[in-house]
Amino acid sequence: DRAWRYQTCTEVYQPMPTNGITDFEVPYQPNKTQYFQHCQRKWGVMPRPNWEEMYFMGQDISAGSNIFLTNGELDPWRAAGIQSLPKGSPNSIIIRTIEHGAHHFDLRPSHPQDPPSVKKVRKEQKTHIQSWIEEWRQRYSDDEL
Repeated sequence: DRAWRYQTCTEVYQPMPTNGITDFEVPYQPNKTQYFQHCQRKWGVMPRPNWEEMYFMGQDISAGSNIFLTNGELDPWRAAGIQSLPKGSPNSIIIRTIEHGAHHFDLRPSHPQDPPSVKKVRKEQKTHIQSWIEEWRQRYSDDEL
């Protein structure tokens, strides 16, 4: 929880106004000035509201490589996630939607009751990550360093 609170004061600034009518939250309007002051007092940092978009290029991730993105079918954050590859993206960017999956379902520890959909994605993630590591090892072997 502390790590996430710090991260929301640095890289993941996400003010989330609520109204209690179209959502299930208590009405709340974030105050940017107060929030920034809180981050400065608590952590000695200032939020960077556009950092994610600038650093990760928003929806245009085609310049990246070796990325495995997942979205849970039942995850309310899915709407803000990247759902398909932009034109011209390399094959090493993989996007999967996990059937019956929730937020970060594939990143949680395995459980005997995990549905086949999350087990399949975890296996695919492992396979791709292992291949990316092997590609790196072959490209940057000790002989070349």
